[in-house]
Formats: sequence, C-alpha cells, structure tokens
Amino acid sequence: MKHTKFVSILGLILFSISGAHAQCPWNQEDVENLQKTSYRSFTASELWEKKLNIRLEMEQVFEKGEFDKDCANVARDLFFQIREKEDFLDEERFRVEGVTALDHSFEDSSYLRVTPAANSRNIRQELKSGDILLTRGKAYTSAAISNLGEFDTQFSHMSLVYQDELGKFWTVEAHIEVGSFVRELQDHIDDKNARTVLYRYGDSEVAHQAAKAMFERVKKAFDTRGPINYDFGFDKKDSSELFCSEIISLGFDLATQGKLDIPLFESEIFKRKPKIVKQLGLKAQFSFIPADIEVDPRFELISEWKNPAVLSDILQKDGVLRALFKMSDEEGHVLKQASTGTSLIYRNVAWPLRRVPFLKKYFIEKLPLNMSREMVGYFGVLETIGKILQTELKKAEENSLQTEGRILSPQEKWAVLDNFRKSDSKPARKFRKSFRP
Repeated sequence: MKHTKFVSILGLILFSISGAHAQCPWNQEDVENLQKTSYRSFTASELWEKKLNIRLEMEQVFEKGEFDKDCANVARDLFFQIREKEDFLDEERFRVEGVTALDHSFEDSSYLRVTPAANSRNIRQELKSGDILLTRGKAYTSAAISNLGEFDTQFSHMSLVYQDELGKFWTVEAHIEVGSFVRELQDHIDDKNARTVLYRYGDSEVAHQAAKAMFERVKKAFDTRGPINYDFGFDKKDSSELFCSEIISLGFDLATQGKLDIPLFESEIFKRKPKIVKQLGLKAQFSFIPADIEVDPRFELISEWKNPAVLSDILQKDGVLRALFKMSDEEGHVLKQASTGTSLIYRNVAWPLRRVPFLKKYFIEKLPLNMSREMVGYFGVLETIGKILQTELKKAEENSLQTEGRILSPQEKWAVLDNFRKSDSKPARKFRKSFRP
C-alpha cells in the first residue's frame, strides 16, 4: 500500500491524540501461541503471507491513528517469531535438502521473497533513490547489535541508497571499523550480507532528497577531513558522529526540515543486559536500532532475502549473544577486561600502534581512533568467548545432522550452551574466567 506524505503526517497527528484508545489487532497471547507452534506447522510461503498480513493490519491501524508503542512491540515479537521459523525451514532446505542459494540478494533466488509492491525479482532493477537496505552482517559485533535494546532482532545494519544525476547508484553507510562513507552499490553487494530487506518511504521525492543530503554530507567530509567517526554511544541527537541508523534518521530530518522523525518508535537500549551494553560503549537510553524500521508503517516492505549458506553461522552467533545477554540479565555476568589473549593484544599492541603515524594504516579498518582502549579490550573478550561458545554449537549441530538428519532449534541451542558453561571442561573454565558475575 502506498503512503503519501499527507497520510504519514495525518497518521502521526491522529496517533498523538488517540493515546490509550489504540485498537491493536494482536496481543501477547498471539505471540505466545505462535512461539509454541511447531517449526514445521507452516511452510515458508505461509509464514511470508502471515508476515504480509500483519504488515497490512499495521498500516491500517496506523492510518486510523491507533498504532501505539505497545501495539508496535507486539508486531515486533510477531515478526521475530515468524522470521525465526522461516530461518529454521530455510536452513533445513539448504543443509538437509540441498536447495542451492545465491550469495547475494540482488538477483532472483528461491530464497528471495517479494511483496505485491515489487516490480521485479531483480533487486538492482527495483531500487530507487532513498530506499533503505536493512541487512545482517556476519561478525560477532553484528550479532551484538542485532540483539541490542528491548527485543532480540535479526538485523545489524542499515544503508541508504542514493541515485545520482547520471543514474549511478551508491550507498551511504556507517561501519564500526571506518565510520561514515559512500560507495558504489556493487561494493555493498560484494559484502554478501546474510540478510537483506528492502524498504521504501511513501514520498519518493522526500526519500531522494534524504539520500542526496546524506550522500553530499558524508562524501564531503570523507574527501576533506576523513570519515565522520562512528558513534559508539548511539546518540541520535548528536550528529557530529554517526551510527548506521542515524544516516537514515538524519537524512529524512534534513529533507523535511525536521518535520519527520524516524523511527516512529525508538528502542530502549538499557532495558536488558545494561552492564554489557555499557561495557560495549553505548550511552543513549533510547535510540534507533536497525530493526526499528520494521514497525514504522511509513516505510513499505518491498522484498526480503537471506543466504542460507551462511545462515547457520549467523544463527549460531545469535544463539551465542542471546545466551550471553541472558546470563547477564539473570545472573549478572559481565565481560572481564584483559582476560583473554585477544583482548590483551588489542589493548596493549594494536591500540597504541594504531596511533603511530607510519603504522596506523595497518590497523585503520580494525580499530577506529575514537574507540577507547577499554572498549577495544571488551571487544577482544567478546570475540574470544564468542568463538568458544560457537565451537560448542557447531559440534552439537554437526552431531545432530549426522545422527538425526536435522538442525537444532533455538531452544536446543540454548540448552547446549547452558550445559557447556556449567561443565568442567578446559574451554568452559576459560569461558568462565572471561565472563562471570
């Protein structure tokens, strides 16, 4: 369904005066019922249709001015549960049935799903200036970002698409390693992300102006004084440094002279695992995490794709980070500074050498100058214990495939990790040394 700028503004006005009278079409019971449903109760196509129906209902409720944050939170949960089941079925198709996949999202694939709004199954041909690419990277930091805030999600990054006056496509992005930059679309495709979802704002001119404003700002900074620093604090109110989602929010703010605030609902960053979140450098109480765009009805879903060849890896990393956050929330576990060899090297070798003029070029894409020594150390600990836990998951999943011909569910993955961390093995003792209350 196409949204005009007028409808978007009207929806916000109606929302602001409707308050507690919102009529949400779903509730927490719907989430719980979906969560309890077997992973094989639906086909992947049925789950996709279910997602589209929820989005349609979300848009209808928004236009009535009855879409509040509580309703959006239920929608988040539903989308998460649906995608988790889709992932299970898609991974099983790939690993058990051998259904092949492309390694990127910009051409037709059996793992590409499109909405009626899409004109093509070739995403490169579908793109318009101002489109948003919601993606998932493959690193442990990507898993951490995916699970920040109030809810677990399946996304870690956002990019803003820009088409210049010659028709050439670019992306405007902010990466932890290098800060903000622009690059040709093909370079973005070559990243071969694990997931890509395409969203589009209803007013194409506003979207284009948002992309143009950020392209020009980021490119000018990069060409003159260097990339704008990555904002590790996730402070959306201060644009002197930028994180990936802030590229989008600032662009639309500039294009509308401050009239359009994105996202519709921000995430509460410290509601869960506050100690670890603080260790990783976040400061803002509320901010714009990538998956917040999922419950912003002003943006239309066009297509969604995943690469099942790397799906098992990112789902294992998600399982690892969610386990760490669960231990932090329930038992007060935190990362122990300089408790691993990687952490010590990052802190005591790489971090100071990054500041030596003739050596810094060798570290520039790994250690941004605005990362503190302490933050670098914590990322080193996270990388080490993440690998320890993922090794255990890999062994358990390979055993399940060989003996039972099936993959593990998220609940089974948690059980594997919980049993491991309580064991007396050497890797478990090493893990407990680096992550404990």
